[in-house]
Amino acid sequence: MAFSVYLLCFGLAYASYLADVMEWRAIAGFLIIIPVINVAFYIVFRTGLNRKMPDPSLTSIQMFAGILVTMYGMYYANESRGAMLLVYVMILIFGVYRLNTRRFLSISVFTLLTYGIDIALLHYFRPEKVNFTIEYLQWFVLALVLAAFSVIGGHISSLRQKLGKSLSVIRELSIHDELTGIYNRRHLVELLDYELKRAFRGNYQFSVAMLDIDHFKSVNDTYGHQTGDEVLRTVSKMIRDNLRSADFCGRYGGEEFLLVMTQTDLEGAMLCAERVRASIEQNLFITSGSDFRVTVSLGVAQYQNREDLSTLISRADQALYRAKRWGRNRVMCDQ
Repeated sequence: MAFSVYLLCFGLAYASYLADVMEWRAIAGFLIIIPVINVAFYIVFRTGLNRKMPDPSLTSIQMFAGILVTMYGMYYANESRGAMLLVYVMILIFGVYRLNTRRFLSISVFTLLTYGIDIALLHYFRPEKVNFTIEYLQWFVLALVLAAFSVIGGHISSLRQKLGKSLSVIRELSIHDELTGIYNRRHLVELLDYELKRAFRGNYQFSVAMLDIDHFKSVNDTYGHQTGDEVLRTVSKMIRDNLRSADFCGRYGGEEFLLVMTQTDLEGAMLCAERVRASIEQNLFITSGSDFRVTVSLGVAQYQNREDLSTLISRADQALYRAKRWGRNRVMCDQ
């Protein structure tokens, strides 16, 4: 984008030269300066040096470079100097999505300083070619425009940052279960679909486990729904704590959770599921009445070649039902 703007400005400068309102020395300088600047920035970005900077986009530095190039062209412009002031505004547009009001104001001050230096140099070297009354008026108008642009641009940048944070929060809410904080069913299915695609592409295995809290309805009936919610939060936390960083889990239904163990065969998944079951069984829930424990049942299934997601989950479900029929508080596989 910056390179395109440089080409546009060069085209405008050349048109001004053809209209006899800009000197050839400005065009010759642009032919050297513009390629050098763009090649330098290209090298910085391609080599990754920009990542060592506080702002990897180098927005401010690129804007300063553009302002200095414009300063050079302004010196050799004659009647077109007033029109070239619009180039400054074009440069400031680059910072709308990056810079806050303070940064905008600092760049505006730098811009006014460079234009002021131009006026001083014209005073000293070429006073016969300049109407300084107009130059001072243009400088004053530019100062007003830049001040207004800095405030508006900074406000737009602030709104963008707030919008970015809001979108991040919305995304987190859209993929996490509101009560437990783990993935919701929709996002869980999306992640599982990705695992299936990985398995389709090559020699990759994974397993899933369907977990259900035993007699959860009696917990709600005996201790109340708030205690039931606390049980769901605690169970989800204990599931996360007993999974590897590469594994993930989500709330699949009311008191049902789905665990996904990546790069894990059936034997490894059974061990992981048993670890989760034992950890939950040992946890004591403290209430104002009597303390209690909960148990969970798990059904484990390993992905089989080319099967679809519904079939895989169905096999884990069947193993879960078998665990419940055998007395609950146990782990069983689909085999």
